Amino acid sequence: MKKLILISLNELNFEALGEYNLEKYPNLKFLIKNFKYTTSENEYHLLEPWIQWLTIYSGLSAKEHNVFRLGDVDSKKINNIFNKIENLGLKVGAIMPMNLSNDLKNAEFFIPDPWTISNTDGSYLSNLISSTLSKIVNNNATNKIGLNDLINLFLIFIIFFRFKNFFYYIELLVKAFKKKYLKAIFLDLLLNDIFHKLNKKKKKNEFF
Repeated sequence: MKKLILISLNELNFEALGEYNLEKYPNLKFLIKNFKYTTSENEYHLLEPWIQWLTIYSGLSAKEHNVFRLGDVDSKKINNIFNKIENLGLKVGAIMPMNLSNDLKNAEFFIPDPWTISNTDGSYLSNLISSTLSKIVNNNATNKIGLNDLINLFLIFIIFFRFKNFFYYIELLVKAFKKKYLKAIFLDLLLNDIFHKLNKKKKKNEFF
């Protein structure tokens, strides 16, 4: 059985994306030509991504799942698509799914998002990634990032970065001194590389 990979493109504006020349990005070009609209809520305040993503996971409306803030899902028991796939006998791996608590029985890997207090899959590296990135993301606005966290981030980078992205990492770091938003792109790229490494290690298994 082939692997099924769900990529969460948070707050991506397809109409704006369509204004760009995407010849060098065939996958994005394919997306904007083939995506389908779905509807969920009519009230503007219910369109926050941490509310909408839980609706996507569970199929429940905002009023049904009753989660309106980041991290609130940890106190809820909400059956979601990951539970259903695991119940089918398939393996599940997830990296920072927004506002999702880990209640899987035996996840191949699980790293919660930085704003949700939840268990990882229990491995040393998943715990290290989760605690380090959570501190860095939540303290980014105040620039209060400790030396120990930077050392841990460097360790994570050394373990997981893919060499083909190395020079792009360097470019992002250099430009980030003037363009602060590039720090987020650096972390997103690192999360992408972490997924590829974990995915490759689990290549003999089936997971979502």
